[in-house]
Amino acid sequence: MTYAAPDLYDLMYHDFRADIGFHVADAKTVKGPVLEVCCGNGRVTVPMAEAGVDLDGLDLDAGLLADLERKLAARGLKAGLHQGDMREFTMPRRYALVLIPFNSFYHNLTQTDQLATLRCCREHLDHEGRLCLIAYHPSAKILAADDGARVLWKEVPEGEGVARIFNQMTVDRVEQVQRIHRWIERVDASGRVTQTHEYDFRLRYAGKPEMELLLKTAGYSRWEVCTPFEKYEADTYYDPPRPPVDGGPLAWSAWRH
Repeated sequence: MTYAAPDLYDLMYHDFRADIGFHVADAKTVKGPVLEVCCGNGRVTVPMAEAGVDLDGLDLDAGLLADLERKLAARGLKAGLHQGDMREFTMPRRYALVLIPFNSFYHNLTQTDQLATLRCCREHLDHEGRLCLIAYHPSAKILAADDGARVLWKEVPEGEGVARIFNQMTVDRVEQVQRIHRWIERVDASGRVTQTHEYDFRLRYAGKPEMELLLKTAGYSRWEVCTPFEKYEADTYYDPPRPPVDGGPLAWSAWRH
């Protein structure tokens, strides 16, 4: 499986910073190792390793993991990297904190898969361990805008040119699944498109009451939810966190016991 090539992933999300400080600060509060599920090519992993966190990373995509391994080696950092499916994985140790950042939980496209992931994460927590999951709350206004039109999402400077990133999004409100078709156009200084990349992905969103039921069914004893920051494209997060906000990223904390 390839979600996006590592260089394209870095291009698209290099400015998504707000959750990095949140996760680093959170990881440094626990007494024990940390597991990052869906670590990708290290947008969050590398800063946590730089902060001295005892860290393992899990991802399904071998290409992203290989890129992360190169990044860690280049910086003289260490983290245990493992290829595996978040719905069913086995790690050699138990963790004080398991985190699933940046909407990655929503790549589970059925409620059955979402429950399997939550249960597997819970099984890998130590007795007092905690799950931290960040995912957006589905705003009716935002979902209504997913009408299938091709929209320019962002334009990113790249060398002497730019990269233009377009999304075409539709939503199945019955199954709660967003479908995203993405184009990335690399444009040189003269305005000529030199490369075009396209790929598709889907996300199954969940509202607050459904997420609470999922956590309860998966066996977690208690949970809390807050809005840690307004948007990803920033260097700050709310301190203290704010109550849940419709349409924004929510941070869920759920305890094994």
